[in-house]
Amino acid sequence: MMDRVPIAVVGMACRFPGADSVADLADMLRTGRIGTGPVPSARLALMGTERLPVRAVGLVDNIDSFDRHPFRISGSEAPLLDPQQRLVLEMAWHALEDAGLSPANLDGTSAGVYVGVASSDHAMQIARTTGFSGNAHLPNAVQNAAVSGRVSYCLGLTGPSLTVDTACSSGLTAVTQAGDALRLGHCDIALAGGVNVLLNPAGFMALGKMNVLSRTGQTHPFEARADGFVRSEGCGIVVLKRLPDALADHDRIHAVLPGWATGQDGRSNGLSAPSRAGQVRVITRAMRSAGVTVDDIGAIEAHGSATAVGDAIETLALAEVFADRKHPSAALGSIKAAVGHLEAAAGIAGLIKAVLMVRDNMLPGQSGFENPSPRIDWKALPLHVPLSTGPWQSPRRIAGVSSFGISGLNCHAIVCSAEDCAVAAPSAIARSTAGGHLFLLSAASPAALCNRARQLLVALDNPQVCLRQLSAMVTRRWVGLSLRAGFQAGTIAEARAAAGKITSEPTQVPERLVGPVMLETPEPLSHAAFETLCRACPDLVAPDAGRNGAVTVRCPTGEIPAALLGLHLAGAALDTRAVTAADPTAPDLPGYPFDRRRCWYVDTPPPQAAGK
Repeated sequence: MMDRVPIAVVGMACRFPGADSVADLADMLRTGRIGTGPVPSARLALMGTERLPVRAVGLVDNIDSFDRHPFRISGSEAPLLDPQQRLVLEMAWHALEDAGLSPANLDGTSAGVYVGVASSDHAMQIARTTGFSGNAHLPNAVQNAAVSGRVSYCLGLTGPSLTVDTACSSGLTAVTQAGDALRLGHCDIALAGGVNVLLNPAGFMALGKMNVLSRTGQTHPFEARADGFVRSEGCGIVVLKRLPDALADHDRIHAVLPGWATGQDGRSNGLSAPSRAGQVRVITRAMRSAGVTVDDIGAIEAHGSATAVGDAIETLALAEVFADRKHPSAALGSIKAAVGHLEAAAGIAGLIKAVLMVRDNMLPGQSGFENPSPRIDWKALPLHVPLSTGPWQSPRRIAGVSSFGISGLNCHAIVCSAEDCAVAAPSAIARSTAGGHLFLLSAASPAALCNRARQLLVALDNPQVCLRQLSAMVTRRWVGLSLRAGFQAGTIAEARAAAGKITSEPTQVPERLVGPVMLETPEPLSHAAFETLCRACPDLVAPDAGRNGAVTVRCPTGEIPAALLGLHLAGAALDTRAVTAADPTAPDLPGYPFDRRRCWYVDTPPPQAAGK
């Protein structure tokens, strides 16, 4: 039965205020940095206003820039796309790479996509701008359904593709929907997360009328100075698999999700008012679903809206849930203190924080926390807010993550460390020969290919680098795009020299072969070698099969790495998973270096000129 199978987090990526990657976010949590700040004039210009009624926001840089080329989006369509679509595309790519996959080589994969999205400021901006009513790209450029659909389309994923809107709980609810789909067998791998982008002043005006925005420009959950939250934007995506599948595939497992629950408040003090009873129900059900008790929980990543009513009700609900706890108090925190309220992406931000906590043995201090709120009965609450970052010293680390929506939909997920999961050694790594270890690189532009090689040089500078392991990771993850480079290297010095040459002379001409491919080698390939190469290159045909329009690729030797290098450089489609195994012990590699350029709807030619 799969209805209770745990779900493994095998990949993740994010762009949040002050944190352009998961590694940046981990550093932010350790050091207590805050990513929110004054509203920059450039963003006011994008919004078309001179001021906002707030002192601070949380923003990601260059929201008006995008690299359309890896996703093969046309130059006429890309500027019109909601930046929420563009952020999700980029983070999905990075998360899949973090999961040990090449996003460019997943066409036809039964992968689900579940993305939490609420409002679209971009659609509101487009609506008040003249000149776009006749553009055929507009419907899919602004509708929220296309946020998830665009990922599936651009990457060729054939599993379910759903946009989830439960307001502020959208991101975490999307994760639970993905987990349910995996358990039901609707897909074998799933991307899930949330996104939010701030482009229109109207949202600030409306929330200001509700008295939930911070007048001081800081988000202080559970703190005496709490006076509301700072609005923020960003995106987070995780890659999920059923735990048995992740173990069988030798995936690196960041954390495990054993259970979760969602539930609506029902009739309460108001649709947007938080409900103590509703929160108690959903947290209790999530713990029951995960098979854990209040004494197993070591930390709660709270919704933590930093509003007087929200924090008071949330802590009352937690006090009720944890009333029978016998162990010392658990840690209480909210990522909103560091990055503000990401709204539809708030829940995924909290989940990624919790994953980092259980994975890295870390209990982060709450950014800016000084004096506990006098509105909270701390004596009745067996939880405490850490003042500084310290180790999480427990053989099995378990956290609960809450996310509550203004629509009344509450969500809670349980996150466990992966120590209980046996880490099996990979069965096979790409072969090394007299020619050395194989490195295959690709990109969608010369600048990105150059930066890919620079990323490789940084990895080679690591004193602990294992050349065999690094070559397998690069070859597994960095293939599939149209600009190709590659080499074989027997030593780190040789690899550095080859990567350095790519940075100074990146390929300028794209190569992409379509149809059958035939290898020409000095000596005939062995049957075993040909079978292996066919698994990596499904378009490969035997030399004695007749040409039948096959493109001939000449290789200096018949050894598998040299043949793979020749096929790669010629533009053949390769599935390098056939010749490299996932390695759960492999270190992190940076995500694809997107060659972002200004790409904004106001620069789009009118419809009659766009088709010329």
